[in-house]
Amino acid sequence: MLRQGISVGVITFVSRITGFFRAFLIAYYFGSSGTTDAYFSAFKISNFFRQLLGEGALGNSFIPLYNKIEETEGENRGKEFIFSVLNLLFIFSSVVTILMIIFSDQIINLIVSGFPEDTKELASHLLKIMSFYFVFISLSGMIGAMLNNFRHFLVPAATSIFFNLAIIASAILCGQKYGIDALAWGVVVGGVLQFLVVLPTFFKIVKTYSLKINWKDPYIKKLILMTLPMLGGIMARQLNTVVDQWFASNLETGAVTALENATRLYLLPVGVFGVSLSTVIYPSLAQAVAKHKNDIAEKYIVKGLNILLFLVIPSILILTIYSEDVVRLTLSYGKFGEEAVKVTANALLYYSIGLYFYTGIFLMTRAFYSMQNSAYPVVASIVSIIINIVLNFVFIKPFGYKGLALSTSIAAGVNFLMLLFEYRRKYICFNLKKTLIFLLKSIVFSAIAFLASYKINLSLVKITVFGLVYLLFWARGLYKNKMEVF
Repeated sequence: MLRQGISVGVITFVSRITGFFRAFLIAYYFGSSGTTDAYFSAFKISNFFRQLLGEGALGNSFIPLYNKIEETEGENRGKEFIFSVLNLLFIFSSVVTILMIIFSDQIINLIVSGFPEDTKELASHLLKIMSFYFVFISLSGMIGAMLNNFRHFLVPAATSIFFNLAIIASAILCGQKYGIDALAWGVVVGGVLQFLVVLPTFFKIVKTYSLKINWKDPYIKKLILMTLPMLGGIMARQLNTVVDQWFASNLETGAVTALENATRLYLLPVGVFGVSLSTVIYPSLAQAVAKHKNDIAEKYIVKGLNILLFLVIPSILILTIYSEDVVRLTLSYGKFGEEAVKVTANALLYYSIGLYFYTGIFLMTRAFYSMQNSAYPVVASIVSIIINIVLNFVFIKPFGYKGLALSTSIAAGVNFLMLLFEYRRKYICFNLKKTLIFLLKSIVFSAIAFLASYKINLSLVKITVFGLVYLLFWARGLYKNKMEVF
């Protein structure tokens, strides 16, 4: 399990690196301006629905239902269910795409009402183009969730690499001639590539396909009923980013872009650590719970929390204390000047405060799903979004865009703690003593790594020394006990 997690983490890391290069090229060619604000806003809207489906609520609901069908009714019945789900998803995503194209002006006016008129017109134009992305990425995400269920983790994890490469190519080859439109079409091409990449492995497993939909399938209804609570929770989390965007659109030009760039940076450890680990643990955790082996389930959860501490605590220190170094190293090229570095670094600092909470939410949410409880994560998400909105109102005047990032971190902390303590109260009251010891050790070792590196001037060398010193303190335990150290 952990070896698979490391493999998925490596693929995810490569994906994030190509994502950074994508962000670098956008910053290099277009800087931080109203044009990039329009692009990022339109993309976030078209991407919003993708994160609700496929790899999100629908994918998590599909896994336990498919396994039950296959076990009780056979493999052919399971394939029939797969085909019905994909065909219904194609119809739904096509309808949503058409609606986004027709009502793009109204959607933009609702989401980013604070933009100047010319920026809103550009955002609406870009949304019309990028709407087509939704069809391909929905199918790709759903097929990816199916492949995860069959223990094929690497192909779904690699799809984002092809998406990033498509936008990179569009920026380099077409950016100067076609401007920001090139990036919008790059998004569409990237979605097509993500869809095509998962097809060979998918057909290798199912070996056939049918366009029929079994409208009388009772499991379709169960899928929808299971998905709705998860959908609410994921929607609440995504609304956090949309709310930040709405507030940021009323601030100075470039605020949306600063938050977007900072988000991309702090999402590197979230994706590499949090998403990868929870993706691999989820099937095994669900299986342990189904067999009533709570001791094994507890072991998976505690080990997951400890691994996240080991990885995330030093990441927090790097992304907060060395935030300017990180931004300068990754984005400060071309039209991305020193002022943009400072603005983005400030946003990154406040976002990164909640880094462990972001990663922990992925793990604890799936712990609830393994118990077939998709309702309580929704409650936690709704509470967190209410807190986020309230704090946005409180912090935006004294702190500006920095307050928006801080609000998101605090809201994530509330979300994680609600999940953690409710799971321990209702299901498995696992011991947190080892986790607290891991937290203390990670903080101490990270502090020593900071003292060993903070006087170094070169950003890359500084961060490298920090990492090496931190790992040095863990080296003996990892060598002697390997993964059992967690």
